[in-house]
Amino acid sequence: MNVPYEVRADIPLTEKVIYFDNAATSLMPLPVAEAINTYYLEYKGNVHRGVHILSQRASSAYDDARRKVAEFINASFEEIVFVKNTTEALNYVAMGFPFEEGSKVVTTELEHHSNFLPFFRLQEKGVKLEVIEATEEGTLKDQREKIEDAALLTCSYVSNALGTILPVKKLGRLAHKTGALFCVDAAQAAGHMPVDVQELDCDFLTFSGHKGPMGPTGIGVLYVRKSLQKRLNPLFLGGGMIKDVSLTGYEIADPPERYEAGTPHIAGAVGLAAAVDYIEQIGLSKIQEQEKKLTDYTLDALSAIDGVTWYSTRKDHAGVISFNVEGLHPHDTASILDNHDIMVRSGHHCALPIMKRLNLSGTVRASYHCFNTLEEVELMEVILKEISKSLI
Repeated sequence: MNVPYEVRADIPLTEKVIYFDNAATSLMPLPVAEAINTYYLEYKGNVHRGVHILSQRASSAYDDARRKVAEFINASFEEIVFVKNTTEALNYVAMGFPFEEGSKVVTTELEHHSNFLPFFRLQEKGVKLEVIEATEEGTLKDQREKIEDAALLTCSYVSNALGTILPVKKLGRLAHKTGALFCVDAAQAAGHMPVDVQELDCDFLTFSGHKGPMGPTGIGVLYVRKSLQKRLNPLFLGGGMIKDVSLTGYEIADPPERYEAGTPHIAGAVGLAAAVDYIEQIGLSKIQEQEKKLTDYTLDALSAIDGVTWYSTRKDHAGVISFNVEGLHPHDTASILDNHDIMVRSGHHCALPIMKRLNLSGTVRASYHCFNTLEEVELMEVILKEISKSLI
């Protein structure tokens, strides 16, 4: 597939706006929307709960979706749990795993609140939380001693606030060397770069369908290593997650059903499967190449504009770029860009710890996908130059 132009042809909104807010949610290609529409109009039925043809067809599509997602991250079928989003998945790890009182969880200062708050809350149960600090450049300090004696190390693959690509393989090796479990928040990585749970050697991994994969909202993925599944307790009980129920007790089903109580987001799973197909049709190498080209150009352009500061480092930088225009609140910069039909994010990006580390109230964030073009970035560059000149 020709990147970015064939992809743009499948996303009608690209004709109306310049969309640089992919770290929040990506635009959806037509084949994904059509797959969801087909489910609702042609075979809407509940899954694993009926013998009629609609239920059977829906069940088959739901199972196929799990299989495709498993292949997408090199996992097995039963290791994939469908959830609402990355936030729910990380809460599942924090609240479902039986951490002992006095045990230690380690996270980083670069995390989204979703990979911080659930584990912060564990302190109410006597679990200690330690944080690997960030540098002023937006990378991680070497805090190997903090990982020692940890029960779990959890970190993002890519910082949603700064675009820093964390050394996840190295961190995973350090975690396992000290006997800790390893959890990866891949919300800003899946769909943008290869994510392989075997290469990462992670115990848990999470991502959302609506971000990099360009799928629907309301569907996310929690990968749980097979050997840990009997230790991760279900957070929700009800229909679909039991083997047997009597007046004196119940028996929980095997994974992955044990973690999916109630009617799941079937259309979301169908849409996510179509999105995975679409991403694989494009090719992750092409997606990475396009995003790197845009990122390199943007960092060069921002560096050349007086009064504009961008954050993090050039090395290991994903297509998520945070910057500020001196003298303007991030929201004001974003509003000016919005007046030119350029959609960016502004604020603290649900990452207040790293904002405080950098002594910032917030930033403007431009985040790319493969359908974005150099011409779009150049237009943003022109507008930022005009803004900067007007403030001098």
